[in-house]
Amino acid sequence: MVTKMHWYILFENHTDGTAMYHALKEAGLHARISPTPRQLSVCCGVSLLIQEEEIPRIRALAEEKNLRYLKIEGLDNPFDRGRIHVV
Repeated sequence: MVTKMHWYILFENHTDGTAMYHALKEAGLHARISPTPRQLSVCCGVSLLIQEEEIPRIRALAEEKNLRYLKIEGLDNPFDRGRIHVV
């Protein structure tokens, strides 16, 4: 299986993840709700899959709107579309 770097925003809780998801979508940024890979964290279990090139804009938006997240981290992992929730 081919792997590639995927970027995730990790959260302390589902509420923070949902708020970030809606803010990113409102701003026209890419985001998919995804299970948090256990290699990255055992946090709340929900993360957002994002595009690397949008990370600076995401950080700026989070600061501007006071959105909370634990970290943004990349992982070179296989992509399992069956585990991704696309909205």
